[in-house]
Amino acid sequence: MLKSLYIKNYALIKDIQLNFEDSFTTITGETGAGKSILLGALSLLLGSRADKESLRDTNEKCIIEAEFDLSNFNLKSVFNQLDLDYDELSIIRREISKHKTRAFINDTPVNLKVLQDLKPYLIDIHSQNESQSLSNTSYQYLVLDKIAKQKNDLTQFQNELKNFNSLKNKLEQLKTEKQEATKQQDYNQFLFDELEQSNLYKGLLKELEDEFHQLQNAEDIQNSLSESITLIQQEEYGVFDQLTKINQRMQTLTQSVSSYKDLKERLQSVLIETEDIGTELEQYLENVEVNPEKLESVDEQLQNINNLLHKHQVKTDEELIEIKNQLEKQLQDFSNIDQEISSIEIQLKATEEKLVKLSQKLLTSRKKSAQILEKKLLEILADLGMQNASINIQLTEKEDFHKYGKDQIEWLFSANKGMPLRALHKVASGGEMSRMMLAIKSTLAAYENLPSIIFDEIDTGVSGEIALKMGEIMLNMSHNMQVISITHLPQIASKGKQHLKVLKTIDKSETQTNIKNLNLDERIEELSAMLGGDKNSLSAIAHAKSLLN
Repeated sequence: MLKSLYIKNYALIKDIQLNFEDSFTTITGETGAGKSILLGALSLLLGSRADKESLRDTNEKCIIEAEFDLSNFNLKSVFNQLDLDYDELSIIRREISKHKTRAFINDTPVNLKVLQDLKPYLIDIHSQNESQSLSNTSYQYLVLDKIAKQKNDLTQFQNELKNFNSLKNKLEQLKTEKQEATKQQDYNQFLFDELEQSNLYKGLLKELEDEFHQLQNAEDIQNSLSESITLIQQEEYGVFDQLTKINQRMQTLTQSVSSYKDLKERLQSVLIETEDIGTELEQYLENVEVNPEKLESVDEQLQNINNLLHKHQVKTDEELIEIKNQLEKQLQDFSNIDQEISSIEIQLKATEEKLVKLSQKLLTSRKKSAQILEKKLLEILADLGMQNASINIQLTEKEDFHKYGKDQIEWLFSANKGMPLRALHKVASGGEMSRMMLAIKSTLAAYENLPSIIFDEIDTGVSGEIALKMGEIMLNMSHNMQVISITHLPQIASKGKQHLKVLKTIDKSETQTNIKNLNLDERIEELSAMLGGDKNSLSAIAHAKSLLN
């Protein structure tokens, strides 16, 4: 629950320290005094965006700090999930300046998202316009699911639905890819076969070019090789015989002059190399053939590869091989699409079956919750002067899944006997919507372990005995939780165990809002003024005392 609230340099507030009781607190004050400033400060504290215009003095820092007693609300796990240090007396602080804003939870710096995530576990702020949320289907589901205590089931359903939608999108994408790939499939297969039949490998083009030139010039090559062999091996005048004679002479020289030994060894090496060259030339000559048919075949291969190079706009056989590999992968991917589509369809079916079971479970629980809620609301509304009201919460199973299941929800309402039930938001007046919202909040209080709730003029559109009943309902709610009500009705203000008054003071230099914790005499005076406009009226004072008693 909210134990204290400190506000400095915010709107019309200069410096205020408030301490709250753990039961029912009412807050009153004249219109324009600044009651809404309290809610604005609390909203900032719990994650609302800061507006630098709200700074009373732009040269000073705005500070909003609240202490919450969480000792009875099992929130340690929530703090752990948000990576926060838990303390039974936790302090939240927000600092706002014209240059920056900062937030802290138990002295740990946090961002606004953390404050927003923590807010639902700390306090429920019912704004003046929130009654209109009754017409919002999201809120209607929320109420039933809180009564059914099926938050975990709903979370599981929403996770499965997210997976289901993701699979559907993936399936549609694959089908689109398959449709596009099918158009290219035949052509890709043709291109691949064409490259595959060419038996490409790295270096093939160079080999074919060499072979082509050798076959094309076979006779010239044979003549050159033959002449070279003759020049080396011819008897008496061949290179080998001439070198042999030189070697013999060098042999004689080295016997008498040792310095010729190195020269003689070099000459010996030349002899050996010359003999090897002659042998290789003979081998080359044996491999050279005049073969017009083979020349034609090699020429065709070359032309084929050159055509492929031109066709695919590349320059090397390596690039052609890469293109062939890419085509092969595309063909393989296409053949895998059907398998992948089939796999996703199986997953979709399994996920859909889970969703159907979960949605039916949610629907069954909601129908039970609807019966409980209808009965409870009618009881409370009867106390609030709506004895002839009728409520019917309709839940109809539909074909398509949505965020909250597979059912359609509609709250039907009639305030008067004999009148047909129609959609709540179409037939309920502002006062009826306020009473309905209070009845819902009162009912939910038994199902939620929420520390605090703040009502901002939930009494709109009611007065007299009905207002008194509303005050009693809020007082009863305060037995299980802290309730704070900003009100303009004395009947409700009188029910508070604590009564705060918002005052706006104006002097020569400035205007500011203050808040005062009223004692008994001051409460009688405030209620008298609210009842009759004259705080000194004897009848108003008597009425105020009777309300307090």
